[in-house]
Amino acid sequence: MKYNIYIRGRGWAFQLANSLNKENKLNYLVTSYPKFMTRKYNVPNNKTKSIFFIDLLTRFLNIIHKYFKKININIRSTLIVDALTDYIYSLFYIDNVDYYILGFGGSTCKIIAKAKKKKIKTIYFLNNSSPLFREKLKEEFKKLDLMQNYIKEDPSITKKINLSIQQADYVGCISSFQRETYIDEGILDKEKAFTTIMGVDTSIFYQKKLHTDKFIVIGVGNDFVRKGFKYLIEGFNNLKLPNSELWLLGNLDKNQISKICKLEDNNLIFNSIKEFDLPKFYNQSSVFCLPTLEEGAPAVISQAMACGLPVILTKNCQGPDIIDDGNNGFIVNEMDALSISKQIKYFYDNPKKRLEMGISSAKFAKEKLSYDAMTKNITNFIETQEH
Repeated sequence: MKYNIYIRGRGWAFQLANSLNKENKLNYLVTSYPKFMTRKYNVPNNKTKSIFFIDLLTRFLNIIHKYFKKININIRSTLIVDALTDYIYSLFYIDNVDYYILGFGGSTCKIIAKAKKKKIKTIYFLNNSSPLFREKLKEEFKKLDLMQNYIKEDPSITKKINLSIQQADYVGCISSFQRETYIDEGILDKEKAFTTIMGVDTSIFYQKKLHTDKFIVIGVGNDFVRKGFKYLIEGFNNLKLPNSELWLLGNLDKNQISKICKLEDNNLIFNSIKEFDLPKFYNQSSVFCLPTLEEGAPAVISQAMACGLPVILTKNCQGPDIIDDGNNGFIVNEMDALSISKQIKYFYDNPKKRLEMGISSAKFAKEKLSYDAMTKNITNFIETQEH
């Protein structure tokens, strides 16, 4: 069996392509990223079709969008690039293989239509939670007086994505929570849905013994509101723990955060950390916490676990799929600083238990969350359905 992967950008499709290639099941990865990026993830040049001008166009439109926005003109750049990508891929990059893997948060109606004509099966992978569930974020932005930063997905894209989901032969979900939001909203037929939990490259993310004498809680993400970092900051600072630090990694606006939360001296924000530099931060930390309000399945959770960290998560991600409560982490309520404080304090007061739970996290990640394991789950499900 051979697979084509179609994506605009990267997501986790490059790791999937690498794993499929190791099994001799990858035909081509089609992406808007240049080949030097795919090589970083061990995808060979001869297995990559790079349509780099799409990425250049995306960057250009994002730049001019900022200027047009100042004079209240919306050029709908995301809609333009999304439609163009689907059209170009469907016109020039359709191969006769067994399966197309596509989606990852984009619309792919034209690719799916071409696949149906050629009797090629399609697998659409979801990205975030369902549209209605994502709408809940709007209330949080209002509450924090940040409506100027709230970005709603273009309704035209949402409509096309929902149609792509309904037209695809199978739909891959990266957490049970994500799957249920789409089923509950009536977008996803549960009979063609399957779940495979977000993976991690265990050759890059693994446990090392880096010396630190501090108790460090780490959170990683680019969206302050969506990731629930307000509640993590409040939960951590309420404790006033001696010899402790809170590390937040991501493209975060410290000035904006300071208007919402009182940042203490031991609250450190690290901006623009490259993915391959993350292991050294995880391996210096004591606990990983991501009290997200809405997700599909953040890759950073699997990364942190692979590096030997116990985790504190909400149910609004892959948390319930991977947390054995009290064994490798804890599930907390969303928007609940008190609940976060309680679990951070537990880890602070019980260093031996913290280490044991970290070892359990690393073991689970290595055995169940590698991209190779994730890829086998995908191919086993699909190929079983076809026989």
